Amino acid sequence: MISKQKRYLIITIISLLMGQIFHAQASNATPQPFVVSGVIINSGSADLIKRFANYLSTRAGYPLRVVYVNKYSELSRTLRDNPHAVGWTCGAPFVQDSESAGQKLVSVPLFNNKPTYHSLILSRKNRSEKKLADFKGGVLAYSDPRSNSGFLSPKYALHKQGIDMSKHFRLLINAGNHEGSIEALINGLADVAAIDEYVWVAYLKHHPEAGKTLHEIERMGPYPFTPIVTGNKVSTSNINRLSSALLNMGNDSEGIKLLSEFNFDGFVNKKPDFFKPIKNMLDVVDIDSGS
Repeated sequence: MISKQKRYLIITIISLLMGQIFHAQASNATPQPFVVSGVIINSGSADLIKRFANYLSTRAGYPLRVVYVNKYSELSRTLRDNPHAVGWTCGAPFVQDSESAGQKLVSVPLFNNKPTYHSLILSRKNRSEKKLADFKGGVLAYSDPRSNSGFLSPKYALHKQGIDMSKHFRLLINAGNHEGSIEALINGLADVAAIDEYVWVAYLKHHPEAGKTLHEIERMGPYPFTPIVTGNKVSTSNINRLSSALLNMGNDSEGIKLLSEFNFDGFVNKKPDFFKPIKNMLDVVDIDSGS
């Protein structure tokens, strides 16, 4: 008969060996794309994203390499072409891509201790308009035609008021990202812009002088925050490991530092139907499908 102490020792040794084998296999595996577009400010964020991807790779045992794309349609296409990839996307593309391409939800960041954020309508302080609808005949800057906060939210809000966004404004400027929309306002290229609340807070930290020129005149939401997702061939076990790594970031110094730099309070697991408020908007107004 093996004593309880010896049995425990054997189990511990086996667990350690299996862990070493698992990490050795992971380190030898081909890194999958970690695809990012538009979810945080672009300026100076490359190192932060790289460290985040490395952290996730190590903690989840799922090797990743950062891939930047310019728009959400490219992000969607990359995850379709690389179904083992991981991505950090927006709520509206996720709703569309989960239906059309089987994209899977991993986890959602916590911003101000909530898994939600708002779409902010910004304008210059020297303007008299009080809300988005007041800018008839003006110029609207938006980040991406599939952005929830930058395009879908304002389009839906105007639709509820009986206003067609494409006809209401003289010009719609695709600024490429929220940072570009903010700078279009500052430089006088646009009269009004719909901005991700999270990006605006981060932008003000880096450019506090922007708060002297621009201000929030309207706020829409809250909406489900920008999720971490995977392509349709990532296994349940790997999704669970990725999710566990994100949920446990607050338990080690490196994870805590990353969360602080992102201005996040952590990550939380949600079911896909958490994004139903965005689906409800997509059922009413059309946006680019990314196909």
